[in-house]
Amino acid sequence: MHKDRRNDDRYYLNLDLQAEGELLLLVGEQTYEVCKLVDISPFGAGLSIDESIDAGCKVTLQYRLEKFYINVSGFVLWSEPENSQEVGGGFRMGVHFHRNNMPMNAALFKALTTKYHLRQPTLTTHESRPRIAARA
Repeated sequence: MHKDRRNDDRYYLNLDLQAEGELLLLVGEQTYEVCKLVDISPFGAGLSIDESIDAGCKVTLQYRLEKFYINVSGFVLWSEPENSQEVGGGFRMGVHFHRNNMPMNAALFKALTTKYHLRQPTLTTHESRPRIAARA
């Protein structure tokens, strides 16, 4: 299991929720459907796809809704096989978004979280920073 090193608040999405539209991960010439979006912030996302992607690979997360689309570039921080108890894709990964295009990062974050009612941050016993969870 990877060690979580993020310091930014994240919005955790209920695993049963699916974003309207289509969420894709572009790696070179390959396109992968995102099976599950686990968490997101303007700085990165946790997600699952069916294929393994090596840490360090440059990627683009693309959100499409009809003729509207947002592309956010970044790289894979870590990737590991999905927990056998979880439903979804075969590989879970953390993607760090490049900070040189924050307006697009924020647009993706807003597009994927706006329709959900967001709870107040709550502290857990093992962390000093609040986490923000999303619910339908």
